[in-house]
Amino acid sequence: MLKESGRIIDIKIIDGEKTAIVECISKSACKSCSSNDNCGVGVVAKSLSDKAHHLSLPYKEGMIVNEAIDLFIENKDIVKSSLIVYVIPLLTFVIGTILGYSFVNSEPVIIFISLFSLAIGVLTAKKVSSKLYPINTLSGLISTK
Repeated sequence: MLKESGRIIDIKIIDGEKTAIVECISKSACKSCSSNDNCGVGVVAKSLSDKAHHLSLPYKEGMIVNEAIDLFIENKDIVKSSLIVYVIPLLTFVIGTILGYSFVNSEPVIIFISLFSLAIGVLTAKKVSSKLYPINTLSGLISTK
């Protein structure tokens, strides 16, 4: 189970339902490493600011603004999402490349076919993920404790 800490920044009524707006700050892992002063990646990570992400979650009794909150995401949902995002584009790219090599002798055309099939894979992954995880059900995947 993945745990992320956040802070409730607002409580609004969206589509007739009370919703808590939660802000999570994503930090680079390089900032916490003991070798970050000697590593080029760590030096670059220090210069970049942390990103704030806002999530809309269903309001639960007792939630108040500026309260710290922990969000939990199940491992199965992380694995399923990762498979969709990475495997579908990779498979279409490999299949497109193999088909390109099978039917075409020009390398620039093979590269174009490969990139075109990769784009098709990305669009397919986006469509599949939006069907499996519509935006209004994402809050159901994240539980607060």
